[in-house]
Amino acid sequence: MKKIGFVNFDMSIRGGGQQVLCNIANALAAEGAGGNFAEEASGRYEIHVISLTHEKGTCAYSLDPRIHYHNVLPGRRRIREVVMGAGKEFRAYCLEQGIELLFYVAVYAGFCGGILGRRLKVPKIFCDHGSLLSQWDDKVSRTLRRFGRKYADRTVVLTKQSEAAYYEKFHCKPGEVMTIYNWIDDKVLEHAGAYDADSRKLLTAGRFSPEKGMDLLVDVAAALRKKTQDFVWEVYGEGEMFDGIKKRIRDEGLQDNVVLMGLTDRMETCYRGHCMYVLTSYREGLPLVLLEAKANHLPAVSFDIVSGPAEIIRDGSDGILVPPYDTERMAEEIYQLLTDRERRVDMSEHCSDNQKEFEREKILNQWKALIEEMYGC
Repeated sequence: MKKIGFVNFDMSIRGGGQQVLCNIANALAAEGAGGNFAEEASGRYEIHVISLTHEKGTCAYSLDPRIHYHNVLPGRRRIREVVMGAGKEFRAYCLEQGIELLFYVAVYAGFCGGILGRRLKVPKIFCDHGSLLSQWDDKVSRTLRRFGRKYADRTVVLTKQSEAAYYEKFHCKPGEVMTIYNWIDDKVLEHAGAYDADSRKLLTAGRFSPEKGMDLLVDVAAALRKKTQDFVWEVYGEGEMFDGIKKRIRDEGLQDNVVLMGLTDRMETCYRGHCMYVLTSYREGLPLVLLEAKANHLPAVSFDIVSGPAEIIRDGSDGILVPPYDTERMAEEIYQLLTDRERRVDMSEHCSDNQKEFEREKILNQWKALIEEMYGC
């Protein structure tokens, strides 16, 4: 049985990195216990999820009961505190459990785990859940990624664009960096319904944090309302910007059009009844929400930011890519799509054309192949 550790900075916080970690860990744990590949891989994987800190006390996502879960430091901690205070317990846990392969998932885990685990004589994989180029001018983010890559035997990124950037910027050796897409969660596919061509409801979901562009969303909504009042834009999520965005919506007189829905742990049920998905982020890795929208046959309108949307949306076929941060242009594209039912239906029908690229089985097999490769090192 292969003993594998998945490390994240804080598993008590909701985010794309944490969700992807749970998806992969759960899939491997179920498979190791007799899942989809029982004859091939029965008893194959013992999975450990290690949270270096724990701001909110409990894991934010559901883990398979066969997974071993361990929190190193309680409470909210800074990177420096983790690097200075978590090493002894982290290494002790890995040694006691006999962990043979470590995945550091997301940038903070790549940096902290890389430093803390230097003495552990096991293969290590850094999984960058963001985008190198979108934060290249941020010295801290650039440094964290540089060290995450340095202390790992392989680096996994979310897009071909990010893979090329790692080779160009960090001068990685051939084969050190590879792209593995996120997959569309099974529960999303199970809840996907027929497209509602007569809906006037837009949908956005994400953290209310600076990189997610909720401020740009308000700008787009204000510009769209000058063209039409016949829309409702439902926005799911929470975060430090929530109250500020709520105030801006009120100040702009958008209360009847932009509805803040708060946080939900059943996002897979929230796509039905909408006519399109809108992404206004400043930066992304590979946005899970766009994959989930695609599974629900929702045309997507997104800023064509550095990484992610252009590898999911085929411009003009199943969605629209808008020059980054051009809120007036995005409002116009949304308006044109709202007023053209036939075009929306056509885009909806094309959402499944490239869905195989993001299928669970295909991507899980890529992770399994990487595990086997690392065990052979």
